[in-house]
Amino acid sequence: MITIIKNILLAWLIGNSLSYAVNLNDKDFDGVPDSLDQCPNTPFLNTVNEKGCTTTILMLPLDEVTDSLVLALRLGYSFNNDFIGRESQKTSRIRMTYYKGDWSYALRTGYFIHNKGRGQLDTTVKVKRRFRLAPNFRLGVSMALRLPTYDFVGNNTDISLLTSFSYYPRRSWSLFGGLGHTFIRDEQTSTPLQNTNYFYFGSGYFFTKKFYVNLSYTYSESKFTTEHAAKSISTVLFYEFNEKWFTTLSYNQDVDSQDNHNSSNFTIGYRFW
Repeated sequence: MITIIKNILLAWLIGNSLSYAVNLNDKDFDGVPDSLDQCPNTPFLNTVNEKGCTTTILMLPLDEVTDSLVLALRLGYSFNNDFIGRESQKTSRIRMTYYKGDWSYALRTGYFIHNKGRGQLDTTVKVKRRFRLAPNFRLGVSMALRLPTYDFVGNNTDISLLTSFSYYPRRSWSLFGGLGHTFIRDEQTSTPLQNTNYFYFGSGYFFTKKFYVNLSYTYSESKFTTEHAAKSISTVLFYEFNEKWFTTLSYNQDVDSQDNHNSSNFTIGYRFW
């Protein structure tokens, strides 16, 4: 009986709050009338000042942390019609990242399964230096070694250099991008190889402090000189359950009319501290 009464009171309070906001012409329900609101469409549940603007800069947790150890497990599915006989592939990846101040150190490896076989993916070791140029602007410079744990003839260690940025303007928006270069050191077999370049850029939005969605575009050259560059659109949904647990759901689709490539991934992550 007590629980029923509590639910009725909660529904009554929510209903009255919404009714009050409508009467004030407060479309984003932040408590500031639209006539005085200098930041319309503020995400629901955000803390605002008397002008209706978010009082804190929302950013992804991994752009805020200084010292942390994060473990993430990612399960994925991809389809690529260029791989005749093994168009679809399932993957599982595990990534361990240690953040210390403005440095981070990551180790990632994984496993793949398709209808022609299974085995270990390449293992990546990555070091990144973050520069906090402003309270809401981060610049990153990183180097990664892709170790040849994927078993095929001529596979060697590749080296990647990447610079990236993330910018968090007010009103809960984010802008991000990056560009990189990979030195391909694999041995040439039948097809000539080349070093590759890639870049990406996109924008995201915080619906709440814990729920974030972005959309991005990526251009990536192939290491095979006979293949054209890949152009794709991606979206990522991020949700933080609490200070320890978080999850992401992503989807990637090639936009080149010649290709039918897509992939989806689900990640569950845990921050030890």
